Amino acid sequence: MNEKLNDDVNENTDSGPECESSSPGDPEELDIDKEHFDEVVREKEQFRAIAQRAQADLVNYRNRATQELEEARRTVKFALLTRFLAIADDLSRAVDSVPDDADQNWSEGILLVLRNLENIFEMEGIKKIDALGAQFDPYLHEALLYEENEDANEGEIMTVIQEGYSINDRILRPARVVVAQALNSEEISTDELKADQINEQEEE
Repeated sequence: MNEKLNDDVNENTDSGPECESSSPGDPEELDIDKEHFDEVVREKEQFRAIAQRAQADLVNYRNRATQELEEARRTVKFALLTRFLAIADDLSRAVDSVPDDADQNWSEGILLVLRNLENIFEMEGIKKIDALGAQFDPYLHEALLYEENEDANEGEIMTVIQEGYSINDRILRPARVVVAQALNSEEISTDELKADQINEQEEE
């Protein structure tokens, strides 16, 4: 009985399908894998370039938005400070016009308000433009009048009508001034001639 069982086992073993072995590294499969890999690498580089451009655009947008916001803040600040300059002008005129018999407490109160306002200007970086006696500069000064004056140099500022102010090297308000103008040479000659004639008549 054991012999019969062994024969059956041998028959079943011999009659079974033969195992097929597949050799890895088929050339066609390698070519397909390489093409797929190259395509994936190209897509990766494209996405990376798109991401870099998007990031650069975002950085530029943030910088531009920050600059625009800062400029808007400066514009609002300058407009507000310019209004306070007008108040300072009024207070200065009030201090200069205080009568001698005015109440001392009242005049000191106005002067105190003006000083407090000037302290605020100083803390904000506002500086008064020194104009009197300086040469006229169209960037710093605004000429309201020209007056002929033989005692002053051409272009010299003779009178300051309204004080000018600057902030952080930017002109907040130009100084409004009166500028000296040289006498006309013909007028000078005529005046000298008249003076000579008067002197001659007096000598006679």
